[in-house]
Amino acid sequence: MSATFTAATRGQLEHDAHIGDVPNLAGDIRHLIPKYGLRNYWYPAISERKVPKRRPVQIRMLGEELVFFRKKDGSAVAVQDVCPHRGARFSEGHIHWPGTITCPYHGWVFDEQGKNIMVLSEGPDSKVCGKQGTEAYVYPTVTLKGVVFAWIGDTKPAPVEEDIPPEFFDPKAYITWNDHVIWPTNWLVALENSMDSHVAYLHRDNIQALLGAESAAPPGASGFRPIFTGNGFKSGRPPGGGTGRGAFNSRDKFHYYEGGYKWPKSNVRRWWNWLFVIPFSLMRVPAPPLKDQDWWGTGHRLPGMFRAGVPQSPLKGPRILSFFRKGGAGLFGQYTRWPVALEPWKTRLWYFHYTAPINPLARLYHKLVYNIWGRWAVEYNFSIQDGSMMFNQRYDWPEKLSGHDAEVIQWRRLVVAKAFGGRYAPYGYDHEKEGQGIDERSVAAPKGSFNKDAATSEVAAG
Repeated sequence: MSATFTAATRGQLEHDAHIGDVPNLAGDIRHLIPKYGLRNYWYPAISERKVPKRRPVQIRMLGEELVFFRKKDGSAVAVQDVCPHRGARFSEGHIHWPGTITCPYHGWVFDEQGKNIMVLSEGPDSKVCGKQGTEAYVYPTVTLKGVVFAWIGDTKPAPVEEDIPPEFFDPKAYITWNDHVIWPTNWLVALENSMDSHVAYLHRDNIQALLGAESAAPPGASGFRPIFTGNGFKSGRPPGGGTGRGAFNSRDKFHYYEGGYKWPKSNVRRWWNWLFVIPFSLMRVPAPPLKDQDWWGTGHRLPGMFRAGVPQSPLKGPRILSFFRKGGAGLFGQYTRWPVALEPWKTRLWYFHYTAPINPLARLYHKLVYNIWGRWAVEYNFSIQDGSMMFNQRYDWPEKLSGHDAEVIQWRRLVVAKAFGGRYAPYGYDHEKEGQGIDERSVAAPKGSFNKDAATSEVAAG
């Protein structure tokens, strides 16, 4: 869609403009999902500290090529990585003066507003400077807590508060992040990973589960009901009062299956739990309270992020009891995993952790715990187990979904509705009915292509 706009005309549509008709959302709609993610949303693009002062740096995301450099005031700015003159790459260009970027081919110089202000190869009297059509497209950006967010789309940018979690606007919030993890999979495959019941089994030998979980048994099998919140879904109560999909919290120490088979873990790990409960308590950093749990609490949010974190409730009794709270060290504060498509089958995982230290010493402690433990335990030891499954997953294969996959179905419908109808397209979802009737759902293989062998074939609105 972006190819139909020029630097001068792109971004003139209102951000709530209608894009097109939403297709039928019944059945398998994987072939309708935009491979590069949803357009006309804000996304994390680059850590501010990674934007050099004396040279441009390129970032590829959502099918776009952005080039970042510094404004005169030192803040980051991004332009499209193509010179409007003859299509040379700004990323191969130069920063001769603060707040400008120079094309490496003919020396066309552009300021931070994208205006052509000089043509070095033609001299000071060049007649082309400032003429209509010579502008470079400047991406709307905003820098929050050291992260540069970019508006990727063809309309005027929507308010940043609609897409970026509220802690980024809180001056007292402390946010740590990791932007180094790249997975060879599609952005939606990476996101759907957190929507089902895999945690109890796949992560049964994650270090926190192995050393800090009281029970090795999986959750109940009754599924859960995803509740639409307006910008995504949160988990509702499972139909029939089941135990939902939470991991490692079943009251039964083991599950028994037909034929006399028992959940394949022994009772020995309970002794590991008691041995490590105090060290894990020292490394546990709870999630701060959120003002809007429905919109930004635990769940999956547009344009495509997973958030988790429950504020730790105080224990009754002596303070020493807090050192015997079982269950591992947690996800380190309010946890956000935000997959951003670099290519159809290459995704950057942005990990954000929000904490609320009460003083500078506590802030230093949070930073120390994150760097020596939290980052490795959550973003590598835990998440690489997810990646090990997704890297070779056949996403173009027919599916047989269960009640635990109710949110997968609803999320795909939401994404397709927004991809075709726009970010404010209505989503017809009845949370009182949807999810309850989904026990077994058989779907055929996608009619379109959604696999790594056909990565260059575009689908839908991407």
